[in-house]
Amino acid sequence: MSGADQRKERVRRLLDTPPPPVPPGLVAEAVRRGERLRRLRAGALRLFWVVLAAAATGLTVWLLAARPWAAPEVPVIPPPTDW
Repeated sequence: MSGADQRKERVRRLLDTPPPPVPPGLVAEAVRRGERLRRLRAGALRLFWVVLAAAATGLTVWLLAARPWAAPEVPVIPPPTDW
């Protein structure tokens, strides 16, 4: 028998054996952990969107107040007196 045939035979034997029994409470624990992870991920996603919205709002307010694209205003020199 070649190596591939031996592997196939091993896989067949593994698939023919009955699965081991599931410990009691394992399903309930998996569901509890899954719910917890889902809530944590939803909270992290919500926090991400809140921070992103705050950053966009702050940037917009700064752009409207500072107008960094405009040329700086040149100070006006008062007319000379005492000539």
